[in-house]
Amino acid sequence: MDAIERLLAVEEIKKLKARYFKHLDFKEWDALAGLFTPDACIDYRGHARDLAENHGRSGMEPSPENWVFTGGRAVTAFLSPLLVDVISVHHGHDPQISVLDSDSATGFWALYDRLESAGDVFHGYGHYHERYRRVAGTWLISELVLTRRRSAIEPK
Repeated sequence: MDAIERLLAVEEIKKLKARYFKHLDFKEWDALAGLFTPDACIDYRGHARDLAENHGRSGMEPSPENWVFTGGRAVTAFLSPLLVDVISVHHGHDPQISVLDSDSATGFWALYDRLESAGDVFHGYGHYHERYRRVAGTWLISELVLTRRRSAIEPK
């Protein structure tokens, strides 16, 4: 790949992540599912552990260690009932994208998310660690791991 092809790949991956945030916040589940490769590993254990350890949210189903999903359909089937009554805003910042070759790349994003439910507001600070794969000319997320640095829950 030449420099221009690498820059174009980075820009397409940034747009992919922007669509991830938009589809998640607007609850566009089919569109969100389509951003992942069929074999994508989506790991939200960092968020689940944070809720259990720092905010007393024990007894979650599935348990925090099982917040790992394969493919976009599996993760949206999990998220859609959890977020049905939640207003969310996700921000990704400071992308560090490395294009490995014409069909694979890695990324690291700083994250802020706000999840507002009927009783409280969750503020999350963390990172996305990701892998991307180009399939039939389109960049998709092939691995997503969410880690938390800090979070706060405030009553409404």
